[in-house]
Amino acid sequence: MTETETLRRPGRRQVLAGGITALLAAAAKPSRAAAPRTLRISAQESSILFQIARSRNLLEPALHNAGFETVWSTLGHSPVEMGQVDFLSDVAEAVPTFIHRVFPDLALYAAEGPSPHALGILTRKDRNITSVRALAGRSVCVAKSGSALDLLIRSLQQADLKLSDIHTIFLPEPGCLQAFRTGSVDAWATFDPFLTFGRALPEAAVLTDGAAAGMQYNRYYMANRNFVRDNPQTVPLIRTALKDAAAWIAANRDEAAKTLSEHWQNMPVEIVSQVLRSRTFSIRPADQSDIAALQDIAARYTAAGILAPGSDMSTIPLIA
Repeated sequence: MTETETLRRPGRRQVLAGGITALLAAAAKPSRAAAPRTLRISAQESSILFQIARSRNLLEPALHNAGFETVWSTLGHSPVEMGQVDFLSDVAEAVPTFIHRVFPDLALYAAEGPSPHALGILTRKDRNITSVRALAGRSVCVAKSGSALDLLIRSLQQADLKLSDIHTIFLPEPGCLQAFRTGSVDAWATFDPFLTFGRALPEAAVLTDGAAAGMQYNRYYMANRNFVRDNPQTVPLIRTALKDAAAWIAANRDEAAKTLSEHWQNMPVEIVSQVLRSRTFSIRPADQSDIAALQDIAARYTAAGILAPGSDMSTIPLIA
């Protein structure tokens, strides 16, 4: 080995020093953050707690800190919309009975309510309908997939009537509102905010409501159980945001009414305030009592020919 080669060959101390320097340099470099995971939430315009949570930024910071990017969409009733999200906003008490067969992986993760005064049957004053019994032979508009239909069936049963004893017109709520206003139907079974808006119409009278029919009218929050299985930390974060939204409404009812008025195409604030008074924003995990309530609804709908026989609600998953 020549003297030049000896000088060029690094000693042990040089090797160690160089290795330590490289380690220190690597540690000083910021590590690349993991890409956020997408969490898809679909909420109805009438989903009060989700609308407030979103407008008050009560949910997204916690999800962001947990590594999730939130993607919002407006929930309709099409199978495609319900099948392509991770979390659904609240749906009417009866809705799971319609969608369970199509989406068996949608699980209940929270329940809100009860709010029986948020459902009612309106009649036109010019039709002189003063009792549920007087609905026999009359036309009643109702949405087919929600709890207003359950209210109608229960109310008819109490008056010893069936759906076949009336002329049932199945339309979405905007269509029912138009039919009611033009006098094309005699009555309208509906829910808030449509109920409170409708009862303020000069031609409308309230015939009965969910409390008189013995209803609970809880609202259910659903999630894809496969997503929750892989990301269990998301459920308590969303439940907490919903509870925070409920607490904020309780402490800021006037501001809440103004916020929702803007979401609901400038619905009069006084009507929105009444909607808030009709709802019980109590959030809890769903449990077996909810499954039993859904089975009762399914039984009534099956007897009325609305659902096919064999609808088994006991297989709806629950997320603790």
